[in-house]
Amino acid sequence: AHLRERLSLRTVLLLLAAVLTLVACREDEPAEADIGHAYFPVNIGHWVEYHVDSIRQHSDNNTAPDTVVYSFDIREELVEQLTDNEGRPAQRILRTTRDGNGNWIPKDVWWQAREQVRGERTEENMRRVKLYFPPRTGTRWNTNARNTDDAFEIGYTSVDQPYSVNGLNFENTVTVEGTYPPNPFITRNYRERWAKGVGLIEHEVDSINDQHSLGYNRFYVRYTITAYGDQ
Repeated sequence: AHLRERLSLRTVLLLLAAVLTLVACREDEPAEADIGHAYFPVNIGHWVEYHVDSIRQHSDNNTAPDTVVYSFDIREELVEQLTDNEGRPAQRILRTTRDGNGNWIPKDVWWQAREQVRGERTEENMRRVKLYFPPRTGTRWNTNARNTDDAFEIGYTSVDQPYSVNGLNFENTVTVEGTYPPNPFITRNYRERWAKGVGLIEHEVDSINDQHSLGYNRFYVRYTITAYGDQ
């Protein structure tokens, strides 16, 4: 009997040692790295609403430019999971705008795809690389690498910074900026801010084509988040 008790105790001790060793090994294993995918949500039902301000100016032969100002609201919602023409998981983005009665009515449909190292959106049938993962200050890329437009380099100017806008507070945001290379006729400034778990919270582009005596064109647009959530 004493021998059986000693064997049982020895067995329990060996099992306990094995469990402690396994736990210690798991604690030594590195946690899965956060590479920033949360800045580019892909869950169906996720939505963001924006207020949009836009200015268009045009003139010919040094005349004073005609100016048109627009202000409206846009809602973007991930409404459907799909497979794109490259066989990648993608999401359809339904974009709606408010009518005169405050109802959301369909405007257009975009789509997006998030790979391991980049997030893409197709905007007005133009595919653009919006984010690179993991976000690091100084990382730069050609946003038009996936379309036929001229190259336009953008990159991170801040990473994992808090930010507040329209009464909304975001603990972690990244800022992406780009400026058209020096040119006597064309000026283009680009800036976007993305928040973890939310996605795009600000978008601003100021594009000027000044041909001096031949004509002047300017397009300015700014999106600012007003609300977000999940269905």
